[in-house]
Amino acid sequence: MSTGDTPPEPVPGRPHPALDRRRRDVARDRGRRRRRVVLGAIGAVVCVLAGYWLATGPVLTINGVTVKGYRGPDAAQLQSELAAAASHGGSLLSPPVDNMAAIAQKFPGVQTISVARAWPLGLTVTVISADPFAVVAARGERSVVVSNRGLVMGPVPRHTIRASIVLSEPIPAFGKPLPVWAMQVIGFLEVIHPHTRPRIQGLVYAQGELTGHFIKGPLLILGTLDRMADKAVAVNTVLARVSAKTFASTTYLDVTVPDRPALGTGAPPSATASTSTSG
Repeated sequence: MSTGDTPPEPVPGRPHPALDRRRRDVARDRGRRRRRVVLGAIGAVVCVLAGYWLATGPVLTINGVTVKGYRGPDAAQLQSELAAAASHGGSLLSPPVDNMAAIAQKFPGVQTISVARAWPLGLTVTVISADPFAVVAARGERSVVVSNRGLVMGPVPRHTIRASIVLSEPIPAFGKPLPVWAMQVIGFLEVIHPHTRPRIQGLVYAQGELTGHFIKGPLLILGTLDRMADKAVAVNTVLARVSAKTFASTTYLDVTVPDRPALGTGAPPSATASTSTSG
């Protein structure tokens, strides 16, 4: 072996040269890993900021909203309010669907909406129309239909058969909600079985008592406005257990106490109820 191949002798008090090289290599690797981590974090932040800019910046700003499936008298107002909501609250990648739906549902003819992108930079809003839920009448006024949210939708269409409510006060204007007590009646009707609902007519609230009647059936006595959902369940239960022939032969169904509904053939138990519906 030549003298050039002889490994260097370690110097007393200092680490072996091979160990020293290994330490330097480890330090360099550690430095590279730190740089990779830092560069990766910077890259992630840049990607997030770029994505946010794309989602909210001018590149994907909503330019135009088209409304389909709605022909109500307030269609122009619906178009305007949805366009304003879209332009101020989101982008094409993240349109403000919830806010737009909440705005649309303030209109009586709208049940809900669906929102889709209209290329290149617009949105298409498709309206799912609200069906007339009930008929509302008042003395000396033309009857109207209301939605299941209790909003006045306009005159009663031909051949429309719905549950009916009779107001002692004037009928609200188009798009406006019914009085508070009538809104509670709407909630009651929503729980009633859909096949039974149109048979309930002339629901009127007088002297703190709510009454109505069934088409070709008995008087309906509901009492006060408390526990309306329970009273609706009681009506559904009675009609499910009694034959149509038996039900038609009765004179009253009293669900004033919904836990103990009473179906009878004699005089109604409440003189107030029978008086309030006699006219």
